[in-house]
Amino acid sequence: MRRSALMASVWVVVFCSVAAAQIGTSTLVGQVSDSSGAVLPGVSVTAVQPDTGFRFDAVTNEAGLFRIQGLQPGEYRVTFDLTGFGRLVRESIQLSAGDTVRVNGALEVGQVTDDIEVVGKPPLLATETSDTGTVMEGEMLYELPLYQRFANSALTLVPGTSSQGYAYAGSLGNFHVAGQRNTAIASVIDGMIANNPVGGTTTVRATQNSVAETKIYTGTLPAEFGHTAGGVVSVTKKTGTNDLHGMASVLWRSGHMQHRNFFDRERTANIRFMQPDAYLGGPVVLPGVYDGHGKTFFFVSFERLLDKQVVQLPGEVPSPAMKQGDFSLGGIGNPIFDPATTRQLPDGTWTRDPFPGNVIPQERIDAVARRILDADPWLPPNQPGSLSPEGPVSNLLYDRRGRVDWNDFSARLDHQFRPAFTVYGSYQLNESRGNPGRPTNMKVEDDLQDFAGGSGRQTDTLVHIFSGGNTWVLSPTLVSSTRVGYQRRFEEQFAFSWGKSYGEILGIPNISGEMLPSFGTGNEFSPSSLYGITPTGPSRDVSETYSFQTDLTQVKGSHTLKMGYQFLRLSVDSTNTNIPSGRFSFGEMTAGLQPDGNPMPNTGNTFAGFLLGYVRQAEFDRELTSWRPRSNIHGLFIQDDWNLTSSLTLNLGLRYTNESPYNASQLSNFDPTAIDEVTGQRGAIVHPDTPLHARDNNNFQPRVGLAWHPLERWAFRAGFGVNTVDVKFPLSRGNFDEFVAVDNQQRAPGDPRPLFRISEGPQPVDFDVRPNGTAPFVGENFGAREVRWWDPELRNPYVMNWNLSVQFQAADNYLIEAMYQGSAGVGLVEQWEVNTFPVDFGADDPDLRAAAFRAPQDFRPYPHFGSIQMRSNFGHSTYHGGTLKVQKRYSHGLTFLSHYTFSKAINTQDGDNDGNGVAPIQNRSLEKARASYDRTHVFTSSILYELPIGQGRAFLNRGGPVNAILGGWDISWIQTFQSGNPLTFAFAGSPNNYYPEWVGARRPDLVSRPELVDNWREFGDDRFNTANINPIIDINHFAYPDAFTPGNTGRNILTGTPLIWSAASVQKNLTLSGQTRLQVRLDFNNPLKTWNFNPPNTTVNLQTPETFGKVTGNPVTANFGGLPLMNLSVRVIF
Repeated sequence: MRRSALMASVWVVVFCSVAAAQIGTSTLVGQVSDSSGAVLPGVSVTAVQPDTGFRFDAVTNEAGLFRIQGLQPGEYRVTFDLTGFGRLVRESIQLSAGDTVRVNGALEVGQVTDDIEVVGKPPLLATETSDTGTVMEGEMLYELPLYQRFANSALTLVPGTSSQGYAYAGSLGNFHVAGQRNTAIASVIDGMIANNPVGGTTTVRATQNSVAETKIYTGTLPAEFGHTAGGVVSVTKKTGTNDLHGMASVLWRSGHMQHRNFFDRERTANIRFMQPDAYLGGPVVLPGVYDGHGKTFFFVSFERLLDKQVVQLPGEVPSPAMKQGDFSLGGIGNPIFDPATTRQLPDGTWTRDPFPGNVIPQERIDAVARRILDADPWLPPNQPGSLSPEGPVSNLLYDRRGRVDWNDFSARLDHQFRPAFTVYGSYQLNESRGNPGRPTNMKVEDDLQDFAGGSGRQTDTLVHIFSGGNTWVLSPTLVSSTRVGYQRRFEEQFAFSWGKSYGEILGIPNISGEMLPSFGTGNEFSPSSLYGITPTGPSRDVSETYSFQTDLTQVKGSHTLKMGYQFLRLSVDSTNTNIPSGRFSFGEMTAGLQPDGNPMPNTGNTFAGFLLGYVRQAEFDRELTSWRPRSNIHGLFIQDDWNLTSSLTLNLGLRYTNESPYNASQLSNFDPTAIDEVTGQRGAIVHPDTPLHARDNNNFQPRVGLAWHPLERWAFRAGFGVNTVDVKFPLSRGNFDEFVAVDNQQRAPGDPRPLFRISEGPQPVDFDVRPNGTAPFVGENFGAREVRWWDPELRNPYVMNWNLSVQFQAADNYLIEAMYQGSAGVGLVEQWEVNTFPVDFGADDPDLRAAAFRAPQDFRPYPHFGSIQMRSNFGHSTYHGGTLKVQKRYSHGLTFLSHYTFSKAINTQDGDNDGNGVAPIQNRSLEKARASYDRTHVFTSSILYELPIGQGRAFLNRGGPVNAILGGWDISWIQTFQSGNPLTFAFAGSPNNYYPEWVGARRPDLVSRPELVDNWREFGDDRFNTANINPIIDINHFAYPDAFTPGNTGRNILTGTPLIWSAASVQKNLTLSGQTRLQVRLDFNNPLKTWNFNPPNTTVNLQTPETFGKVTGNPVTANFGGLPLMNLSVRVIF
């Protein structure tokens, strides 16, 4: 019986879709009348939280209205007292985070000692506000079979959200709310902003066992909400109670409890997962000194995550023949040419001689390449794979090893000085220890891990977040609330090759001995990166957020006015070392030459150029100072919740935000009219002493909504709101040019001769540092001279959100809701290339086109610069979605939430730093298409059911052996069916000539409408060999576009594979003694083995058609939709 009572109190509030009062707290409102319906002023209203004894008082005004705010989520008892009337007591009033719950009272004439007690669950209808959102109770998220424990997991279960790929709840990077960008979701923990100011998708992790409730807001918001485009993840932590409660648990899995990945040939070994956690909460008691019962409470919790994973994935390494100089590749290898024979003929044309048989003689291998070959840092091939003209394909099956070691700690303290004054303090710690893992295709013995790229370093992170505040009832109609907060994130990365003087070890003169140089660019499985030898240096980042908020609420007649001020102070201090020892590129050195000196398509091999040691480009940089941006954001708001009648409430709000323009102690920008110091040409990098754009002073954000409750079981709600989006710091080290000194050694445009042999070394690197701490670009080829252009007219984007919903309470515990929701993002920030020429440049002038193809750098608008990416308000987005939701509040051991959404999200680009299209300076609107995170159909259902057998339940309600075996069982289930994300296609390997990709994105031509093959889940009889996997898209739908012509394929034109996933849990509850219980639980993720898959290869390469359209991986354990696995947990609760 005790278990059912507890569950009843929990599940009453699990799925209430209600509105905000103060972020993370709740509000009681109501009207008191007598038996005739006449309103009663002067009624004393008292709300008491039985668990803590906290008391909150109010008095009804002349309209009989009262309001009690700043309440922690939980159960309350509400008492109504007025002389001459009997006392009315409303028991078991459940409040969730952000609730505004109406509790009306009707008093009967009598003595105050005549108690009338009413026990009943409040209606599920949201009758007071117009915003959209869903509350997930923290205990539910803890008990549902969700891999790893993150408050953000609620985003996978509620309507109004979507994901790009398979969401990982450890950050907001995969999530989108109401069709908006992931960077526009606000994360709040106990009233404190928890987003990282750089980017915004990295957030503080709330220890899951400390979470009382997580509320997801998905649309129209009250005026007090800012720093979001409409989506908010608001976490409220648990508080202690008058009784000491605690819990200790361990969640565990071995390798035998995890299915191998779909394309793994063998079961991987050494998989270990363990997640111990514990909490303790109660009154603060110092024996003989202080007794905090009914006044002071604490709640502390701890969680550790130890996750050691091994995933088998296909990859590429150079073949033994390639390391010996043989690039015949079974007769299909690209022809390779000798760079030492590069010459210009008397008629001005260029030529090179081919290597006979596509084989480089051993004596021609450069000394530096020989030393790296002798070290042999790559794993040996272990799969037959297949061959392409550039090298092997999937000739390696490697173990990608990952190790997670996290420690999270949470603490909260609550104290009530008197019913009119309550304070709290909250703290959260996240610690992530060094996690080097293992390089993918590199060996780790004898420092060979130094050669790895991003996996050849480790990262340590330490995050603190504090918040504190008070609620002060100044009078029965006037309440003040104040909150302060601080967040600090420290992150440090270590490079394993740091300080080892690799210039001397490898024999490369004139380079810094700080670390191993990088050899090219690209992914770790391509010849352009020498199969992964692309290390980068160490870094150190510290970000801080200071927060202050104060508000005042007054009840006046039928109006509830709330006004307030908010302040955020954001700062970052970041140091980074990138390539002080250089990055050497060997691409195009072994390609054949066209007469104009351009490389012949489908010739040459970057790895061959490395063996010969002929360098095309050598780049060096050095950061001269730290990147230190700062920002202040001020916000003012006023909200009026106007009770026009007892059944109609009008929500009127206005918010104003003022964000300081982007500023740092060191700034750079591009000025198209200034004279360049390096070349004397118009267009220069400048270093202003003032911010990069003007302050945007017109960020007024109206909010309006209504809630109409004409019938007992019906509610109609509608809302419209404008949300200004903070710009903050969208890109790490943005507009920091020339504070990072750059030396680019490269031939002039159109000159195909090698620069030098790497064993001879580059020219000495020497930077001329100016008095202001900057250094001008060094080099004669300006293609590598990049600059960010921050539009001086940039303004804060804004998003309009609107919603219309109908709610019907079919029975006491059933709610049906139909909702339409829409949004439009206006002036969204994007970053587009502007230093380019039209994609059809020279179409009517063959000589002009030939000249532009021969030396495209010379035809840029600013030829003394390479990429100039302009950040401005280029973007727009649109979202429309219809949702049908059915929920059952806990009763008779059952609760569930099921919802279906049909929606469409359209945008021009997906992110704040995106800007890619076929015609970037001619027609950016060509990129307006389905968002990459769009999912047309989404159905999700989550269910928890207490089997009605055993003590305290409907059947066999007794103890003893029968209860020990058959009683106390709970089951839960999560099921989702979702359309796939859309796919965009590119091409490679064309025999035709095209302008560089900075002129426009390369997309293929459509021959016919592409679609997934009907039997796309049938991968063939040998799914463990990539070469033998059946493609899920037919390459014959595509063709290469004509020379100098953009393909006609649009962006995001084909819906990818769907997401179908389930999770189940079975739990046995045992009473050990008194109130001490034992829970043993088994979770099963993806028990039906409905495998989901990563996107297929969408690059059309007619040279290697066997690689197109193939799926080679599935989402891993930490992702929603991951592989089948089981977790076993044991939990003791007292």
